[in-house]
Amino acid sequence: MTARAWEQTSWNWQDNVAPFLPLYGIDPESNWSLLSFSENAVYRVDTPTGEVFILRLHRPHYRSVDEILSEITFIEHLRADNILNTPAIIPTQNGAMLAHAGEGEQQQHAVLFAYQPGGMPSEDGLPDKFYELGRISAQLHNYTSRHAALKNLKRPVWDVEVAVGENAMWGCWRHTRNMTAEQTQLLDAADRRVRAELERYGSPDNRWGLLHGDMRLTNILHCGDQTSIIDFDDCGFGWHMYEFACACTFMECSKDIDAITTSWLRGYTQIRPLSEADIQIIPALLMLRRLLMVGWFTTHQHSAEARALEPGFLEDSLDMTRRYLDGTFLPCLMQAAEEA
Repeated sequence: MTARAWEQTSWNWQDNVAPFLPLYGIDPESNWSLLSFSENAVYRVDTPTGEVFILRLHRPHYRSVDEILSEITFIEHLRADNILNTPAIIPTQNGAMLAHAGEGEQQQHAVLFAYQPGGMPSEDGLPDKFYELGRISAQLHNYTSRHAALKNLKRPVWDVEVAVGENAMWGCWRHTRNMTAEQTQLLDAADRRVRAELERYGSPDNRWGLLHGDMRLTNILHCGDQTSIIDFDDCGFGWHMYEFACACTFMECSKDIDAITTSWLRGYTQIRPLSEADIQIIPALLMLRRLLMVGWFTTHQHSAEARALEPGFLEDSLDMTRRYLDGTFLPCLMQAAEEA
């Protein structure tokens, strides 16, 4: 990805639904409504005959064609081998899994998904929901660890530089507006400690692999007894325990964070064993993710979610940073590490 991905463009790519409908044989009289606009723009498309589809318009210059096709390959493997419930990808009338429209600077890509009924789980009873996410994450990691072909996919590598470096994928926390010298110094201390801890932890195969990369409640659909996982746009290679950090995005400072952590680990370890080192690295990975999200706000003022969550986010992040640095963040992990 280049810095151009976050530049203002001279055309409204995020509104460009109409040119893609004929490629899929969808009635141009269909109605469409925006579901989310962040990295990409995602629409619900309702046809006059009652069919429903989900169309994802890709942000220009963000993901390469090879990266998008690799995401599609990953999803197809998961569906074919019944590893996760996730919506099917619908090809164009010409059989292409990735649709193209426009030319030159206005060339754009899109993917069409089958509609998956269901709703996002509420935040009531979070520990039980994170227990389920822990089990799902472990099943996914077992699968990706034993499939060598998946290691050749062209997907982002979620290492420290991509997450929080000067040219971080979503923006660097150091570019946050109106941050004081004291606040910068505090976050810098956390940044340096995270780097040191992850350098010691390393990235051998038993700790590193292909992840979903955004297994938050917003990307979970419940329909009856079935749980489906959606939105693999952030899938990439990273530390397995980073999957948990991603699941906790915007929740790291929640009063339930210890209970959430304990439940996720309980679910995960019922499927896949963890070492003491795996458990002890979790605070560093949650801090890495939090620093990443501080940077995310620098490039995502177009996102309604960013605008809604930004007030107070930096202050909460600074409080979390202090607790991370003095060793009082996630005290529940002490017992979990001893039991590993």
